Amino acid sequence: MNGTYHFKVRNANQEFTSQLYFDDALTDQIDAQSLYASRGQRSIRNAQDGIYQDGGDQLLLSPTKTNQGYAATFEIGLQA
Repeated sequence: MNGTYHFKVRNANQEFTSQLYFDDALTDQIDAQSLYASRGQRSIRNAQDGIYQDGGDQLLLSPTKTNQGYAATFEIGLQA
């Protein structure tokens, strides 16, 4: 993996590309689960990710646990 865990977000109608991030503590908890543990520890945390270092803390999700996993919202505004 070339960077920390993240989502890439694109809009097909406008030029917009960004990434949304997860807190390192949450990804550590998820990585410890049997489904993911075989992959081993990740090598890059948020603080070492070059894109995260350039304002990624403003794109940090705050997921809440649900019956089906986790859920988070993040508002993105694009000018028409």
